[in-house]
Amino acid sequence: MRVIDLISKAKEYLVAGIVIVAILAIIIAVGYFIVYKKILNGKKQINKNSVIWLIIFGVYLAVVLMATMLDRISTMGFRKNIIPLFYSYKSAWNNFSAIEWRNIILNICMFIPFGLLLPFGIKKAKYWWVTYVCGLIFTVLIESVQLITGRGVFECDDVFNNLLGAMIGYGFYVLIAYIYACNKGNKSGIKKVIFSFVPLFGTIIMFGTIFGIYNSQEFGNLNLNYITKANVKNVSTNEKLSNEKATYPVYMVEGTNKEKSKQFAKEFLENVGDKLDDSLTDLYDETAIYHGEIGNVSVEYIDGTYTYTDFSIYFDDEEEDGTTKTDSQVTEDKLREMLKDYGVYIPAGCTFENKGDGIYSLSADKIIEDEIMYNGTIEATCYQGDKIGDINYNIVKCKKLKDVKCISLRDAYDMIKEGKFNYYSNEELDVKVKNVGVDYFTDTKGYYQPVYVFNVDMNGEETQIDIPALKK
Repeated sequence: MRVIDLISKAKEYLVAGIVIVAILAIIIAVGYFIVYKKILNGKKQINKNSVIWLIIFGVYLAVVLMATMLDRISTMGFRKNIIPLFYSYKSAWNNFSAIEWRNIILNICMFIPFGLLLPFGIKKAKYWWVTYVCGLIFTVLIESVQLITGRGVFECDDVFNNLLGAMIGYGFYVLIAYIYACNKGNKSGIKKVIFSFVPLFGTIIMFGTIFGIYNSQEFGNLNLNYITKANVKNVSTNEKLSNEKATYPVYMVEGTNKEKSKQFAKEFLENVGDKLDDSLTDLYDETAIYHGEIGNVSVEYIDGTYTYTDFSIYFDDEEEDGTTKTDSQVTEDKLREMLKDYGVYIPAGCTFENKGDGIYSLSADKIIEDEIMYNGTIEATCYQGDKIGDINYNIVKCKKLKDVKCISLRDAYDMIKEGKFNYYSNEELDVKVKNVGVDYFTDTKGYYQPVYVFNVDMNGEETQIDIPALKK
């Protein structure tokens, strides 16, 4: 989600929260002034400061509850899931995605107002441990409701981050209280201020260390790295796996940026008789989507891969049953000719495959042209009338950087035996390795790293397990 979308969503919740609190305030006011004061002749007066605090704190609680409950996809099928501690941190590290890190930081920031506001309205919350406990109870309550209702899963990281935010917020309360006391002539309490800011300093050190380590390492991270171990019962193979450490090249991917991707999309759309509408452009942290009058182009910054969709085909060629008629008789030469008309570059030596239902692919298996390596697949959906509705251009263009030492095949196989690979289930796995090869994946810094690809039979189903080859 873009920052502008987050701001828009926050404004939406804030307005809704104000409306909800205003309605409650009217109900309470009617109850106090009409029922309590007029009918029951009550004598107690409302403290204005308490009313102001209740309004502000009520709006805040309403916004938090809407953000955590309403903006969640139903997960009733996974309602018993409890995501272990630091799972989101490990995922953010593997992907090193601005979106994931932003979500973690926002989860911390979301509870800073809780720790700041609570002590102003509740006297006992002026003790640090009371605010901390209340923050813990509130976040656990939210996660539990999400788990029970299926409006999310119970994430231990959310509890950790929210509690951390409440602790940081309490530090700001102590600082404000100290400044207020100093203005009154009481300058004691500086030690309490310093102690209360330990959570904030610790958070800054934590993120500083994470980003410092990442920036200091030569290559980026791969999202193939496991987060939690798979539950492997048995692993077997008839393959002979070498114990010798391997050496493979690492490549530098030719990526793109916002300016270059925009120019590419403009030229691509013009080449197919379309025109870029810059007012509809969607720019994200890692992707840009450019819209034309009849189609759009989505470009990945990290490696320059892209997808194109021609929406006019779905309307112009729609059949009576609501479907569009694909062309299942396209030859390799015809596909190459059609893609060339669309301005798609095809490296020499790509292999052709008819995948059925009008879907065709041209695959480049580490093809070298003028010291440039092309690796990946072009997939196109063809329709009658020599039209292409979808193009997925996933061929990466890269140049050799240097040779690097890698783990052996046996080391990679041992990692599978230990469950050190991505698998999102707790079921017991019986893995039979059929064969193994080497492929390449783009890391988070734009390097093309070697990866061992194990083709396996897992509980009776054919799949693959990817193990990063670089030596740690």
